[in-house]
Amino acid sequence: MEKIAVLVDSGSDLDLEKTKEFGIYMMPFYVNLDGKFYREQVDLKADEFYNWIKKHEKLPKTSIPSPGELIEKLDEIKNDGFEKLIIITISKNFTGFYNLCSQIEYDNLEIEVIDSKSVALTTGLLAIYAKDLIKKGYEFKEIVDRLEDKKKESKIFFTIDSFKYLVAGGRVPKAFGKVGELLNIKPIIVCSPEDGKYHIEKTCRGEKKVLKEMEKIASEYLGKFDKYYMIISNGGYKKGSEILEEKLKVFKEKSTLFLTSQIAPSLGANTGPGLFGFGFLPID
Repeated sequence: MEKIAVLVDSGSDLDLEKTKEFGIYMMPFYVNLDGKFYREQVDLKADEFYNWIKKHEKLPKTSIPSPGELIEKLDEIKNDGFEKLIIITISKNFTGFYNLCSQIEYDNLEIEVIDSKSVALTTGLLAIYAKDLIKKGYEFKEIVDRLEDKKKESKIFFTIDSFKYLVAGGRVPKAFGKVGELLNIKPIIVCSPEDGKYHIEKTCRGEKKVLKEMEKIASEYLGKFDKYYMIISNGGYKKGSEILEEKLKVFKEKSTLFLTSQIAPSLGANTGPGLFGFGFLPID
């Protein structure tokens, strides 16, 4: 059997416990708070990050690891006895990590880099699916091909408390943000697997209508799948994810694998606190 490893970035929302549980390597992104750089998932936990944003009401800067740090991680993987490596990154529209991995020169491993065209734990679910295929004995090339096909079916839907952070990050027009704040409009945003960008799927007046709409979306998509991984995530708003989990209880119970997470700081820097949503990955 081929010795194949899987590596994700910390934007995948796989924390240290989950990476250990599933046997997945992780490269942390950096977050700059008050002039000091922290490795998310390692030095900086999500709760600490969202509390910082609430206190300072501004967006921190984020950055990817250096080429040297990536080489060190590749050396670690090679020294652990692996011959081949699949790197799965969050959408390249939100990070330069995909380009770094694609351009790195390293002769000691056969490497394939996959742009998940998604964010958060849906990227992590793709990595978990890859590990399952490895355990089942699929060959390296076939695993890569299956992942490229499967990522097209993965989706994550989420809502946010305020438009101001998306506006500040240039994700939506300023005028739309002002209207949203005045009318208590809350968007349901999807990260589309077609282009790996954020799109507004629906707009709702108030949180109750958002939850009702998310139930409809879950029914529309998950109702047609027999097997799927499912996640519910939040960014500094645990109550929202708990309510959503209860609303989507029937889909949670039907799922092959169900996980919860906090949105990583590198992504929360674009959305701010008050986020919650769900995602899924259909499996064979």
